[in-house]
Amino acid sequence: MRLGQQARAAGFRHVHLPSIGSTNAEALARAEDRLWVTADEQFAGRGRRGREWASPPGNVYASLLLKDPASPRRAADLCFVAALAVADAVFAAAPRAAVGLALKWPNDALVYGAKVAGILVEGAHGQDGFAAVIGCGINVAFHPEGTPYAATHLAATDTATPGEVFAALSDGFARRLKQWDRGAGFPGIRSAWLAQAAGLGRRILVRLPSGELDGVFEALDEDGSLILRDGAGERRPVSAGEIFFPGLVPPGAA
Repeated sequence: MRLGQQARAAGFRHVHLPSIGSTNAEALARAEDRLWVTADEQFAGRGRRGREWASPPGNVYASLLLKDPASPRRAADLCFVAALAVADAVFAAAPRAAVGLALKWPNDALVYGAKVAGILVEGAHGQDGFAAVIGCGINVAFHPEGTPYAATHLAATDTATPGEVFAALSDGFARRLKQWDRGAGFPGIRSAWLAQAAGLGRRILVRLPSGELDGVFEALDEDGSLILRDGAGERRPVSAGEIFFPGLVPPGAA
């Protein structure tokens, strides 16, 4: 795997390893600003909330370390920056798959309603200040079986290789991080994300630790929280949770 031309010109660096526990953990350990860590496979990959992420060879497993990317308050923006970079990569490397692409709040990409990519943003405070690592897992050659949600891979609808997808992903990040401008450009990021949002304007279910909410996905606020309009017409911000689409994704999915 190699960085894309735009990423190289923007000063990003890259290290590729055949096998690793977790690209996120390796990037945090190296603590080098604007460093991409990729691997052919992970044996301790993880998703949100510590979920295991199956990571055998054939897909993209990539993490980007950013030192002092913005104030920790704006770190959550990076989920949306990353989602747009993933979308850019799919459009560039697998345009036939991109016809069915949509972004699922807050950190997944779907192709025809099935998950094709996931994003994990983690922060760390150290002697050098705040750092963020953005992990991206993109299903290229295959997708995991037996998941409680629909999943797919890019090669099911287009020809693409992990190397092509990663090069496009790194270029997408170079563009989208510049657009974001350490948080100053989040309104533009939010608008671009909403233009590709799955379920916008539709009824959704939101699972919270305290229970489920049912309503219409109306917007994102200035901090990236989902705005849900419930049956009483009240607009409720949701800053964290799992969303499901009735009739498409079962509410019992994990």
